[in-house]
Amino acid sequence: MNNNNKKILLLIIGIAISPFLFAQEKTSSEPWTLMECINYALKNNINIKRSNLNVLQNRSSVDQSKADLLPSLNGRATHTYNYGKNQNPATGVLEDFNARGNTFGLSANVTLYNGFTNYNTIKQNTILLDAILADLEQAKNDVGLNVARAYLQVIVNDELLRSSKIQLETSKEQLKRTAILVVAGSLAKLDELQALSQKALNESQVVNNENTLELSKLQLMQLIQLPYDPNFAIVIPDLNPNDFEPVLITSSEIYDIALNTQPNVKSTALRMAASEAGLAAAKGNRLPTISGFASIDTRYSGFSVPGFEPDPFSNQLESNLGQNLGFSLNVPIFNNYRVKQGIQNSTINKERATLNDIDTKNNLRQQIEQAYFNATAALKAYSSAEQQVDALKLTFENMEKQKHLGAINNTDFTLAQNNLSAAESDMIRAKYDYIFKLKILDFYQGKPLDF
Repeated sequence: MNNNNKKILLLIIGIAISPFLFAQEKTSSEPWTLMECINYALKNNINIKRSNLNVLQNRSSVDQSKADLLPSLNGRATHTYNYGKNQNPATGVLEDFNARGNTFGLSANVTLYNGFTNYNTIKQNTILLDAILADLEQAKNDVGLNVARAYLQVIVNDELLRSSKIQLETSKEQLKRTAILVVAGSLAKLDELQALSQKALNESQVVNNENTLELSKLQLMQLIQLPYDPNFAIVIPDLNPNDFEPVLITSSEIYDIALNTQPNVKSTALRMAASEAGLAAAKGNRLPTISGFASIDTRYSGFSVPGFEPDPFSNQLESNLGQNLGFSLNVPIFNNYRVKQGIQNSTINKERATLNDIDTKNNLRQQIEQAYFNATAALKAYSSAEQQVDALKLTFENMEKQKHLGAINNTDFTLAQNNLSAAESDMIRAKYDYIFKLKILDFYQGKPLDF
């Protein structure tokens, strides 16, 4: 087994067993970081594994196109039995007899010139291999971005759950105070029932948020190809939008950076270059082909009649040995339009690759423009939500004091509490939406996804 085959075998084995090795490094009691989730997903994602196989297959195509430059060597042998009339080598007369015969030979052929078709094919396959590697990197980027989105959703739902638990504790405290005021005669029994209803509502919100959190964990585990584990947990970072670098450059500047960082742009550019090499290879088929050949042959005949005995086997092989060496010239004149159609198809492939390159760049520009707008809008939404929470918190604190004095009814107080609760939930969502939109812009600039 040569070194290339050994490397390919080791790579296949590594791809197959790496998920199991990595899975043993983590335990259910250890929270997962974002990068651990991304790395695990990359090692288990089926599309990534398919892309790895595509790399191996295209690397094999490159090796084969290089091997086509080498001479071919083939051996041949025949073993025959002759029955019926055959020519008597002694008399030259056709006679009935049976005879055994053997032929042996070696032949070698090498292409010396074929319009540089082989060299352009090597160039084309090498460039295509680089394009496949870029496709693999793009697939990894897509997986990483999807995992980051799911990971962040778990963080959002975890914070919403913690917020709802705080609201539940506030409702419980309000219920206790209301019950005391009802006993003292300061509030009506209806106020206590409303407080009890609010507590039940907050308990329901806690249950719903617990379910939502577990569902988001399940979705994250499924995305990274991890079997469901009720003990699965992630590292919850302390994320503050103010700690993230704001967008200080324009979408056009981000696009210029992305042209040099995004693998899909590199892939389409490489495929365009490969199509040019493919067209050159196709045009080479219009030119003559010069080949060299050599062969060595020998034979044995077991013909035997009275008065004529064949020479021994080894003697015949030596005496019948013959060699030849030569060159051949093949000039294409008419081949059912195959050369013409090949050039035409290669030209179409080149034009298609050019259009794909333009389309990829246009899509990238549009995606960045949309992401830039989304990040700007998300910042405005977060700032607005933050101001709304601050205002409603002051209102709630003021009404809470009045509630303790019996100056307002429980309906108005509950409304203020619910408004604050809804605003806080909206602010949490807006906060993480803004953070993720910033990370998308970082992604287009080739920055790491880690929080």
